[in-house]
Amino acid sequence: MPGNPTPPTPVSPTPWKPTDLPTLRAAYSDRTAALMAYLAAFAYDARIQAKGVLPVPSELSGLGFAKLTSFHNGLTDGWAYIAEGADLIALSFRGTSSTKNWNTDFRVHLVHPNDTDPQLRVHDGFYQAFIKLNEGTLGIKDKLDAIKDATNGAIPIYIAGHSLGGALAQIAGAVLGSDQVAACYTFGSPRVGNSYFDLWVKVPSYRVMNYADIVPQVPLPIAYRHSGDPRYMPDHVTSSPYRFQPNVLERGWQMVRGLIQLIKAGSILGIEDHAISAYCQKLNAIAEARDQSR
Repeated sequence: MPGNPTPPTPVSPTPWKPTDLPTLRAAYSDRTAALMAYLAAFAYDARIQAKGVLPVPSELSGLGFAKLTSFHNGLTDGWAYIAEGADLIALSFRGTSSTKNWNTDFRVHLVHPNDTDPQLRVHDGFYQAFIKLNEGTLGIKDKLDAIKDATNGAIPIYIAGHSLGGALAQIAGAVLGSDQVAACYTFGSPRVGNSYFDLWVKVPSYRVMNYADIVPQVPLPIAYRHSGDPRYMPDHVTSSPYRFQPNVLERGWQMVRGLIQLIKAGSILGIEDHAISAYCQKLNAIAEARDQSR
């Protein structure tokens, strides 16, 4: 047998090194999803509804967060907070909770968010609500920039949100995305923009949907398209969410079930499944049932 041949000389040096890569970006995790749902739910907590640096509630300090900053936009009544810990930084947006939030939801015409791509369009209400939270010396961007400088980019940033908050989280992932942003997790998020919006989002984006939740079905997919990696939880959860969306037949059966439930119990299945508490319950069950060695 001849000896091992001499490997050919590379045409050019390898263009990337491990230190050049965005290694802080994270793949989907059941446990991370459960934590992000909890943090998205916490955006509704009354203790968060005060602008500026706030005392850290015991529920968050118990998770290792030592600093809490809340952001508010009075024009659209948008709320968000940043929780800082030694291992993780979380940016979470609140969903619809007031009349002003509904006004944001109903501004469904599409607008150009920047001049770099004339084909890119996003929901006007969602985009303006995010901009109002993000701009100025007390906005989210300046705060995150200060955090990045203080941490030297070493602590991953996660973005989360439920419902309207999920839409704002997706826009934040597009506008604020950097190698320090590990991932964006949304729960029951509506559609945010047209088909080009997904190209604008550079960070991993995981869009979790709960069975018959009606909000991910709006605005209608005429000009709008969903963005991100879908994770669908069926009615009875036994394992990690599926990586697909319900088809037309499945949605039809959900409507039939919803109609039967409305007649019998007077409750609306699509709204019940939209509750952030329903997401937290299912995701916690999934995380606890998973083989943690996997």
